[in-house]
Amino acid sequence: MRYLIGIGNYNSGDDGIGPRVVEEIEARGLEEGFRAIDLSANSLNLVSYLAHETEAILVVDSARMGLAPGEMRFFGPEQVETRKTLAGISTHEGDVLKVVELARAVGYVVPPLRLMGIEPATIQAGAGLSAALRENLPAYVAAAIGELMRMSRR
Repeated sequence: MRYLIGIGNYNSGDDGIGPRVVEEIEARGLEEGFRAIDLSANSLNLVSYLAHETEAILVVDSARMGLAPGEMRFFGPEQVETRKTLAGISTHEGDVLKVVELARAVGYVVPPLRLMGIEPATIQAGAGLSAALRENLPAYVAAAIGELMRMSRR
């Protein structure tokens, strides 16, 4: 099985882009050959999908990369380094890179996994998506599905 996983907080502006991509995929009935999963702010649940039978995982999340708001990039966990400062691993704060690192350390199988980072314009409590991200939502959906399909053929 292939998984497209959205991570982020709906109530924190552009941090909600991952779950919004999943929501859009489900609303348009685009799940074909994969499952779209909304993990919201609980990135620790990613370990539930790390298994031998998992063909590929694409995680969609906001990421501060120094790009213009709304720009996106695809990368593997080994290609980047986290800049988040966390109190520890918990369900209240998350870091996909730390979750993958922890999973490998305790013996989980990590299937082909890539991240789709989308540069936020704003991360603010109580705010919805910025215009820059809202307008690009269909493009993010298409790009995410396309990347997941390419991953499965590698």
